[in-house]
Amino acid sequence: MQVDADFRPILGPQLVRLDPMRIKQLQDPLVYSSIDSLAKLSAHCLNLRAPLTTCEKLINSDNTLYLAWKFDEEQNVSRLLGFAKVGRKQLFLYDSQMQTYEGEILCLLDFYVHFSAQRQGVGKQLIDYLLAQEHAEPYQLALDNPSVTLLGFMSQKFGMSKPVWQNTNFVVFDELFQSFAAENGEKAPDGWNRPQTPRRIGAVSTDTRWLRNAVSGHQSKGNAMAAPVDADMTPQGALSNRAHQAKARKAHILSSKPLW
Repeated sequence: MQVDADFRPILGPQLVRLDPMRIKQLQDPLVYSSIDSLAKLSAHCLNLRAPLTTCEKLINSDNTLYLAWKFDEEQNVSRLLGFAKVGRKQLFLYDSQMQTYEGEILCLLDFYVHFSAQRQGVGKQLIDYLLAQEHAEPYQLALDNPSVTLLGFMSQKFGMSKPVWQNTNFVVFDELFQSFAAENGEKAPDGWNRPQTPRRIGAVSTDTRWLRNAVSGHQSKGNAMAAPVDADMTPQGALSNRAHQAKARKAHILSSKPLW
């Protein structure tokens, strides 16, 4: 995307990392509007009503923008080539064996290369620079609702050919779980155990494994002391539980008192 200005004194190198503080320090309306315009093109390609990325949102978040650009000395213009927005999110994940994981994952939230710069290695340079700055490997990226094009890009450029879709529309790669099993085996890292690590999913019980930077979460509102809870998973038990919940809701409505 062409901009009639010289961004070299403002942005510096052709691959630049813009965290919220750096974006706020730019203090250049033309740079802000140019990035926002590039993000609108990304939203248009994904048929979104509004862009996922704006400078205002970035300043008020913990996300980081990686921008590829260059200065055309012949025409004396700056060209924005593409960007990638990442952030760390606490995710609950399933692997292909339906085992559950919990951890803070580096997420690729928005990724776009301008049509004039596609198939020129810009996307690969962006992701390589991103991974180097974040000290991460390609399989450690979680993709937020990726397009078929992005999945093909990750497969072709990084060999990530086994995506595992999650209920939240995030996609992680099977190599993430394989690397964790190879490093830690079947045991959770020291200090990351918590009561009731096996959690019940539906009518079966699955094991909970852990990723790096895992944090504990509440088990249930009726289990504040982390004591084991035996659930009756039979059809009769489910019907009884529903009846009990209905009575509790009715009593709450009639008494106008909180249940907990």
